[in-house]
Amino acid sequence: MLNEDAKPIFGKMNGQQMIEHLSFLLQISNGKVDADYYVSDEKSARRKPFLNTEGELQVGFKTPILSEEPNELKFNSVGEAINDLFHQIDDFNTHFKTAKAENHPFFGELDYEYWKKFHVKHFTHHFKQFNLL
Repeated sequence: MLNEDAKPIFGKMNGQQMIEHLSFLLQISNGKVDADYYVSDEKSARRKPFLNTEGELQVGFKTPILSEEPNELKFNSVGEAINDLFHQIDDFNTHFKTAKAENHPFFGELDYEYWKKFHVKHFTHHFKQFNLL
């Protein structure tokens, strides 16, 4: 349902940039991108419980690894970006058949269940950005 020319309700990303952004966070969770930002145990303990709530990510939520401007497009079309997104989701599920945890640049080390909770909140946030939910 996402058109090439979709305009966001908030934020600077276009639709394809948003899809590629979701893929990037999936690549962190599936071990392809190393998010080596240190999150103290104290911060992680304070932040992680949010993932167990019904609360949504606030507009303007940013992690330390994100730049102020959207990234350059990686793919030639929204369709290619969506295909990659599905590929990254599959790799995430496969990765956690053996992996115990991966580091999140804001929440700290997350296991499979916590990453799933994060991805639901993250996808919901960005799907609402483009009025897809």
